[in-house]
Amino acid sequence: MSVKRLLTVAASAAAVAALFSPVSSASALDAGSQKTATALAGDGYLHVYTQPYGGGRECKWSGNSDNWGSCRNLTSDIWNNGYAGGLDAVDLYTAPNGGGAHACISQGDSWPDTTTGNYRFTYGAGLDQFGKSVNNNISSHRWVDYCSQG
Repeated sequence: MSVKRLLTVAASAAAVAALFSPVSSASALDAGSQKTATALAGDGYLHVYTQPYGGGRECKWSGNSDNWGSCRNLTSDIWNNGYAGGLDAVDLYTAPNGGGAHACISQGDSWPDTTTGNYRFTYGAGLDQFGKSVNNNISSHRWVDYCSQG
């Protein structure tokens, strides 16, 4: 067999092996692409992470929460992956029990890095923390039908 033919056969065998070798989900998906993959269907949860871009500890809820516990005032990534339809937006409050000013994140939206200061409490003028950054400043939340000034 000629060297050229041997190289061609070896290259073909390598291509076939690569085509049929398994890929682990850990190497194929990172936190950002996992968000994209499940966002189409929604999983019914509000996901938050203590570090930007899905880093640190995750907390998640399918219903309202009056106190975020271990994630209270420690959130730098927020993702609303609730189901589309009624009660699919989430009001995020500065104080426990839905108190203080709030921000609202719509269904399917992701705020992957709140440390930038681009995400603020824009609802509840005159209330505590109005206009402040949401980064590390959320204590509770409520599922609502839509985001609106209030």
